[in-house]
Amino acid sequence: MEHQRLATAVLAALGGADNLATLRYCASRVRIRLHDSAQLDRQLIEQQPSVRALLEVTVAPQLTELQLVMGPGQARPLYQALVELVGKK
Repeated sequence: MEHQRLATAVLAALGGADNLATLRYCASRVRIRLHDSAQLDRQLIEQQPSVRALLEVTVAPQLTELQLVMGPGQARPLYQALVELVGKK
């Protein structure tokens, strides 16, 4: 249940489902690209106790990826909860 609550808060902070371009995860991070980074509410994400850090990483020229650092074993449940809300991106 905690992951659904967190996914709802994170999705709102990211600007909603329509603002997500891609959504992936690895062992400890949820990786997200947005259509419009101006819709990002960084403060709302950083207030979530389960999110250890929010990073903006340049992965290619003119392409930035957000990484929600969750910790080992915590990224997949959040990713799955987000996919339940928005579908696969």
